[in-house]
Amino acid sequence: MQLRSKAYTQMHIATFLWGLTAILGKLISIGEFSLVWYRVLFVTIAMLFIPKIIKNVRQLDKKTIWQISGIGILLSIHWVAWYASIKYANASVAVSCIACVSIFTAILEPIFTKSAFSPANLLLSIFVIPGILLINQSLDFHYRFGFFLGIVAAFIAAIFGILNKKYTQDVQANVITFMQMLSGFIFLTFLMPLYLYFSKSEFPIPQQTDVFLLLVLALFCTVIPYNLFLKTLKITDAFTTSLINNLEPVYGIILAVVFLGENKELNWQFYCGTAIILFAVFLHAFLTQVKNRKM
Repeated sequence: MQLRSKAYTQMHIATFLWGLTAILGKLISIGEFSLVWYRVLFVTIAMLFIPKIIKNVRQLDKKTIWQISGIGILLSIHWVAWYASIKYANASVAVSCIACVSIFTAILEPIFTKSAFSPANLLLSIFVIPGILLINQSLDFHYRFGFFLGIVAAFIAAIFGILNKKYTQDVQANVITFMQMLSGFIFLTFLMPLYLYFSKSEFPIPQQTDVFLLLVLALFCTVIPYNLFLKTLKITDAFTTSLINNLEPVYGIILAVVFLGENKELNWQFYCGTAIILFAVFLHAFLTQVKNRKM
């Protein structure tokens, strides 16, 4: 019981720190692609100091390495899309989109796991549509592209989450994090020349303030919460995991209001739409719990 209680606390800490990433994404001045490139670079370097991390990676079979690395590439794409959402819109809009991850997961998981599709999940997915439309209508035109990118990021995050749970249950949390950060860094490094060519920009050198914020993002909002989450995933039940993770947009919006004053940029339609999405997300978690108890 004490172990489970500790896991719940760790998951809340991880979720709160993830909510903080949206604020940091808004404050860091470099573009979304470069931001993610530096983030995975700093995390990879930091994790090299973990004892036996390379030895533990070498003990994995090639198939597992490729699977974890592929998921890491998906994660890096998700982050680029999500930080682009923050840059083109704002932190509140981006974290409201993240609330859709659970709904996308409910739709996509049966496809990936080849299990029966739940009619209740379909109804909840339809229920979310008015919330998405309300948020879209509440935004100025130049914010709507950011909102679209946020939805794309949520869709990719759902796929990433399903695959992560499927292929990483028997691998140490530190090893998974290191492999996924390293593969994301390698992938983005190969894409960097294309990014610089099409964006018509030079290689970004972050300013001193950006370096500090990137280190906070990498260490306190990536290494720590990611490892806490992967550890608690093996202890807590699916309902609790889903319920606590769904608090990320709540934490994110509160932090955006407090630190960025974004409530001045948004109207009642945005918050009403977000409330509809969050209601559907928490209702899905509750119905899942009820269904599991009956089985």
